[in-house]
Amino acid sequence: MVELTTVKPRLAGAHERRVRAEALRRHREEVRARGAGSAGELSYLRAQLRVAASLTTRLAAAREPREMASQVVDELHECFSFYLAAIQQLHDDGTLRLVAARGRLAAVMEEFLLIEQPVASGVNGRVARSGVTALVGDTRSDPDYIVRDPGTDPRSELSVPIVVDGSVWGVLNIEGAERDAFAEVDVVLVEAVAASLGSALHRARLVEELEGAFSTTLALLTSTVEAKDDYTASHGEDVAELAERVAVRMALTESDARDVRLAAMLHDIGKIAVPSEILLKPGPLNDEEWVTMRGHAAAGGELVARIEAFAHLAPAVRASHERWDGEGYPDGLVREKIPLAARIIAACDTYDAIVTDRPYRPARTGGEAREELERVAASQLDPAVVAALIDELQA
Repeated sequence: MVELTTVKPRLAGAHERRVRAEALRRHREEVRARGAGSAGELSYLRAQLRVAASLTTRLAAAREPREMASQVVDELHECFSFYLAAIQQLHDDGTLRLVAARGRLAAVMEEFLLIEQPVASGVNGRVARSGVTALVGDTRSDPDYIVRDPGTDPRSELSVPIVVDGSVWGVLNIEGAERDAFAEVDVVLVEAVAASLGSALHRARLVEELEGAFSTTLALLTSTVEAKDDYTASHGEDVAELAERVAVRMALTESDARDVRLAAMLHDIGKIAVPSEILLKPGPLNDEEWVTMRGHAAAGGELVARIEAFAHLAPAVRASHERWDGEGYPDGLVREKIPLAARIIAACDTYDAIVTDRPYRPARTGGEAREELERVAASQLDPAVVAALIDELQA
């Protein structure tokens, strides 16, 4: 989730990348003009490796394959202004499908073959089948090159396999508008970038497997609450599913949306500490009972904070019962001081509670629930979250 304090450093980073990109383009032109062994070749190679190292660091923070692929083609395009930088993923049905692309050719490529192509054909197909880099100085002389459109087709191409855990995951493809646009130093760069991407994809796969184990742990935790309160367990699942959808609608990354879902599943875990006679009371709670009940938010946050895999979710779990106007609990946080994940959970929690039967009142309709959400927007709930929630419900 982007904080305002990160804007200035990012702007500075963008300026530095522009300066670096211009220097790289000058180096590249010198190497192409003077050939291998020129004085500028070593300098260019060093600059390329710095690009690869920087990109490796950025990939380490990414979680989703599409996000990683976009970072790679963005960086390559920004630094070298390639005619096309594209990444295709090899699927089980033997098809290479486009994941991300940048460059002048990217604007027209949807009309042609690069969106989807069989692995049995094309230069990229050859690379995916063999796992061997292809440096094509003139596409018109390569028997595997597939002509798409003479007016926009590249004249040279560099395709490198992306290997994940010993198997080809896909292809990183660089194209040039003129013949012999790429040299061996470009091969070094693109192979280094592909290797970094492969490592990042492998790490993401391992993390996904680890999260499966986390989900098992999560199920065990929520089943403990279910033993005390059937409503809380099923309610948590419903709120989690809806909260993730709202997070996506609010343009959170897939990784952040997943965290919202996990925090929503855990947001009532502190009810383990609430006595059953209070938790299951059929009528309204008295003041003393409310104090005990409200203690579950802080208890849940503390419990989640002690589980290393979920510790980053603890602030959202603790704040899931805060109110936009500061009248919530346990800390009386107000407006944007409440974590966004907690604001999303609070709105979805409110909606689900309204449309669910409770011991002390019957469920209300979805339309009535939406009216209630609009009524409490800007007092109990974040109005922007309420708007996104209502849009999602209507969709």
